[in-house]
Amino acid sequence: MRAIQLVKFGEPREALKYVELQDPTPGPGEAVVKIEAAGVCGRDLVVRKGAFPHVKPPVIPGHEGVGRVIDVGAGVEKDLVGMRVFLSAIYDGTCDYCRRGLENLCRNAELLGESRNGTYAEYVVIPARFVHPFHGVDPKVAVVATCPLATAVYALRQVDVEGKRVLIVGAGGTGVYIAQLARVRGAEVYVSTRSVEKAKVLKELGVKIAEDRDKDFDIVIDTVGSPTLEKSFKLAKRAGTIVVIGNVTGERASISPALIILRQLKVLGSMAFRPWDIYEALDLLKRGLIKPLYTEYRLENAPKAHEDMERGAVVGRAVLIP
Repeated sequence: MRAIQLVKFGEPREALKYVELQDPTPGPGEAVVKIEAAGVCGRDLVVRKGAFPHVKPPVIPGHEGVGRVIDVGAGVEKDLVGMRVFLSAIYDGTCDYCRRGLENLCRNAELLGESRNGTYAEYVVIPARFVHPFHGVDPKVAVVATCPLATAVYALRQVDVEGKRVLIVGAGGTGVYIAQLARVRGAEVYVSTRSVEKAKVLKELGVKIAEDRDKDFDIVIDTVGSPTLEKSFKLAKRAGTIVVIGNVTGERASISPALIILRQLKVLGSMAFRPWDIYEALDLLKRGLIKPLYTEYRLENAPKAHEDMERGAVVGRAVLIP
């Protein structure tokens, strides 16, 4: 099969190589999925730079994927073959977090593209219980539900945005979907972005672009992380809420506790999503409540997709087509 392999940490064209590998075969309890579309997540860029010690090259990156099941191993229902599915993170289902419905915080989670081969490939093999059938959405559109829009769904479960002034910091692959969903949920939405093109698209969707004079937001959702976090704290009103969902550089942030104490801020983290958040995201797309924003790349052009994302040239998601 054709695949993109992370051969070492570094810049896109040095680290990501287009290779031919043996087609995978399923073991007991596993399924092989022929990938129709794979999303490029901001986390993939951080992985490529070597920020996660558990990632050991060579490995095929990517945790976002949609495709059809073409083969299954022993113990898996044959009816699954031929179904269009999305893939989820692998969780044990038995730890204390999983038992509380927080599979996204599973103590023993595995993420495709990190501890095992991922979706930047023609085929991926995964335990069959983590492939989830769906229908009614084109694969290139559906893949945006598998991480960015599902992340938005889960993040907005943490806070009630209806009737609130909400600032989204960053208009990357996740920010553009949180902005849209917050409007659907009844918020007055502003986005902070330096991109003229992204600002134009968001304005057309009814989102306001934050200016220097805009402040005192009820809720600030930071999708960037360390480069913007201190400013995000200052833009929230007193007794406001900060939701942190991204750290695109993988760097540490330095925040004065006085910002939190004297302004009596509530700070929340929001970690990814659960499989049923993806189903809600797909439903939002089916109903036309969210506009899918993405740019297509051939699989072999994954290094360019990474470069374009790093310079802020992609509106929405970069989607790889094998």
